[in-house]
Amino acid sequence: MSDQKLRKQRINSKLRFHKLPAKLDMLDSKLLGSTISNFIHFVFLERSKSVPLNWVFANIKRTKIFLQIFHANQTGKEIYKEEIAKHLSEYSYKTIAKIVDDGIVKEYFVLLPPDGVAGNDAKVKNIRPSEELITDFLNLSIDIISYIDKHKPKKLPK
Repeated sequence: MSDQKLRKQRINSKLRFHKLPAKLDMLDSKLLGSTISNFIHFVFLERSKSVPLNWVFANIKRTKIFLQIFHANQTGKEIYKEEIAKHLSEYSYKTIAKIVDDGIVKEYFVLLPPDGVAGNDAKVKNIRPSEELITDFLNLSIDIISYIDKHKPKKLPK
């Protein structure tokens, strides 16, 4: 058996195909890899259409900070730099503050009163994603779901 076939068999034996919907048991690493590569290209192309999304997804630090802010917004919780720093302890407060401040200057993040009862510290600023950023992120997510639904691999005949 060729080295390439043995390599493919080793890779396939380690993949968790059983977790895929519709029991795509005849799928292999080559088809799966091609499908995923096309999908990731699609996501990057769609993301590039939005300046705010390009900014928040430019690096992992911004992405993690954005996701903290987005999640707090969706759940109606107050979020501020110190709270983000607690959840992302791998980054310094200074790094987080700089990214948040840059996002505010660019108007990708906005300071709004909390949805519920305000905290006791008047200096604390509740951070929210801008309406444009929320809309772009949700539309990207809808596009991703739609893409997956339209391009999901079909079960191969046995």
